Amino acid sequence: MSELFIHPKKDDPFSFELQGRRITLGRASSNDLVLNDQFSSGCHAVIVPAGEGYVIQDLGSKNGTFVNGRRITGETALAKGDEILIGSTRIMFDRPDQTNVQIVEGTTFTHSSNTIIQVKDILRKPPSAVIVKGREEPGTDGFVPDQKFSGILGEVSQALIYHMPLDKLLDHIMDLITQNIPMDRGVLMLKEGRPEQLVQKVVRIQSGPLRSQNIAVSGSIVRTALEKNSAILISDIQSDEQLRGQLSVVQAQIHSAICVPLWNNREIIGLIYADRASLLGQFSEEDLRLLTLLANLAAVKIENARLFEDALEKSRMERELVLAAQIQKNFLPKGDPDFPPYDISGGTRACQYVGGDYYDFIPISPSRLGIVIADVSGVGVSASLLMASLRASLHAEIAVTPDLADLAARLNDFVHGSSDSHIFVSFFIGRLDRDTGDIAYVNAGHNPPLVLDAKGGRRFLESTGFCLGMFPAVTYETKTVHLKPGEVLCLYTDGIVESRNKAKDEFGDQRLASELKAEASLPAREIRDKLFDGVFAFTACKEPGDDMTLVVVKRNA
Repeated sequence: MSELFIHPKKDDPFSFELQGRRITLGRASSNDLVLNDQFSSGCHAVIVPAGEGYVIQDLGSKNGTFVNGRRITGETALAKGDEILIGSTRIMFDRPDQTNVQIVEGTTFTHSSNTIIQVKDILRKPPSAVIVKGREEPGTDGFVPDQKFSGILGEVSQALIYHMPLDKLLDHIMDLITQNIPMDRGVLMLKEGRPEQLVQKVVRIQSGPLRSQNIAVSGSIVRTALEKNSAILISDIQSDEQLRGQLSVVQAQIHSAICVPLWNNREIIGLIYADRASLLGQFSEEDLRLLTLLANLAAVKIENARLFEDALEKSRMERELVLAAQIQKNFLPKGDPDFPPYDISGGTRACQYVGGDYYDFIPISPSRLGIVIADVSGVGVSASLLMASLRASLHAEIAVTPDLADLAARLNDFVHGSSDSHIFVSFFIGRLDRDTGDIAYVNAGHNPPLVLDAKGGRRFLESTGFCLGMFPAVTYETKTVHLKPGEVLCLYTDGIVESRNKAKDEFGDQRLASELKAEASLPAREIRDKLFDGVFAFTACKEPGDDMTLVVVKRNA
């Protein structure tokens, strides 16, 4: 049976059995697993059985959900040993931490009795020589050739040339470090999460008696390393009155430690800590400098590996989004309807690969045509999925629900029951009768369509009810407008009228009406294209900030 091992930042660790069921995680008391974490959202994430395992999905949280250091964007399969980060809470999937690393507060160390060197000073030192205390030889002025450093750095650089997955890379880095700097215990930690915190990634225990003990690192040492970008050497912990009293120091009999930041020449992404107990001899300043140089090499490689994996993930997501865009395109009309004496044309421009705008032409009878335009709150994949569900429900209901008000009420209950409380859909449906020239319509909170008469006069089809999904059991009103020869009806989404230029001015209803009047003599498709061009020219931007959709219905004289 799968189990979660939860490590809160402040409280004691505990475990939670999944028992083959769906569980929600978050700060709210209604969750199956309640997290006492101020950086967790109320309903943060969900873990769901999938096949023989489980998947995790973020529920639109503010700070995101991370799996093995990466923010997830959709359903992500969980494997044994995966690390989940929600706010500042670490969760191990199906495997407890064997050795836990803790940052211990309430301890300080005496700066004057230890060595603290800024990383930049170590990296600036000429690679051809290094000072080695106690080994000065006559005529060398305290310098000896740095053949050892050059050889080690060359070997490590060669070993890190080829790309490997991040988790394997971190293991490989610690293997290389422990091979070249003898230690009893070592840990590599990376910054992760929102807010950022240090998370242990690789632990190496070389001494058998120490394997059952946790590793406690002084918070003051960590802060000094990170805030001052400095490498720290505590050559003799037992001589430091503040540190030698730590329980972890007493239990493990630690007598020497070093701590260096992982600095990639741009920012600090983590740190490496090592200590000695059973090994004879203390860490030297030469060890400190060598570890700093190796940590710098490692930090650059880690950053490159992250960028490489991000690029792969972005490429994969782009391929999936291209496929999703093609699927969504198939949901839209394949072409403009042939419905004389009306000239009708529609089109959409998504601000991302997929969007929440929708329009449709649905034949109801030989003389009646359904014309639909809608807009889901928000953009992107989630909006497009809801819109696809709405389209399916609409096509199923319109054949059996001839009354448009009843149809809108049914769709409202569907959206309300299928989405979160903050999601809604502005929706307009009109039934055009070419025998009478009448359009019966329901406007569920959508932007009021614009009717332009043959003389340039204008009127708007105002709302007849709430947006779909805002409230349950809502009633709607059906209204009718007559479209005379020479008149033009323009339906649009808010991405059109709310587009802004560099001065933050909106395109607006009145500018849309003026553009429509100027192009009214053209065929419907050309009117549509001219209106899109007008919006893009106004904003001076090729990429829209919101999905934009237009439908033009022109009754020929």
